[in-house]
Formats: sequence, C-alpha cells, structure tokens
Amino acid sequence: MNPEPAAAMRYSRPLLATFGLGLLLAAAGCSGKNLKPGSSLADAETAVARAERARIGDYDPASWKAARDNLALARASSGSKEADVEARWFAARARADAELGLVRAERARLAALTAALKREIAALVPESAPAAAPEVTP
Repeated sequence: MNPEPAAAMRYSRPLLATFGLGLLLAAAGCSGKNLKPGSSLADAETAVARAERARIGDYDPASWKAARDNLALARASSGSKEADVEARWFAARARADAELGLVRAERARLAALTAALKREIAALVPESAPAAAPEVTP
C-alpha cells in the first residue's frame, strides 16, 4: 500500500473545509448588497397594512402617523438609483414605526386585559374574608 495517497487525503479535507467555509462567508457577505428596492417598500407596505388591521392608531397614534408618513415618503422617493437609497431608508423607518406601534398596541391591550381580570378577581373575593394564615405545626 502506498502511503502517499493517505497523506494527501489527510491534508485535502481541511483544505476543502477551509475553502468551503470561505465560499460560504463570501456568499453571506454579498447577499445584502443586491437587495431590490421594491422589496423594502413591499415589506413596509405589508407592515403598515398589518398595523392598520390591528388599529394601532387607537393605541399609539404617534407611531401610526410616523409609519404612514414614512411610507408615503418612501413611495415618493422611489424612482432613480440615487433616490432608491432614500426610498429604502424611508421604507425601513415606516416598517419600524409600524412594528413599534404593533408592540405598543399589544402592550396596551394586555394592560387593559390585566386590569379587567384584576377587577373580576377582586369582585369574586369578598373583602371581609380574612386572609388565610399559614398553619404552624408544633
């Protein structure tokens, strides 16, 4: 048996792994550079539509207004190559404002639900009932 092929295989696996890792990192590094301008606008429109369905304007009018205004600016800015960067920026802001409004609206809904549950619990527990003391065993 010739020892040279085994030695060559021992060195080629790490080399192949390193090469594969390099290709993977290169692909990951380049993946964000070729974003389509429309995809950011579409994502923002979807987020603002979700926020509208959730009626965030009832809970967080400032985020709702900012989301709509930034979406309008993103739509108006799209067109030329230089304006696409600005359009993506406004679209990202619109999406962030819509998502922030969704979180704040959900927090307000949960706070209202918690308050209602506390009122129901308070109505079920008579106020004159003494608190149960823990039993002490000698």
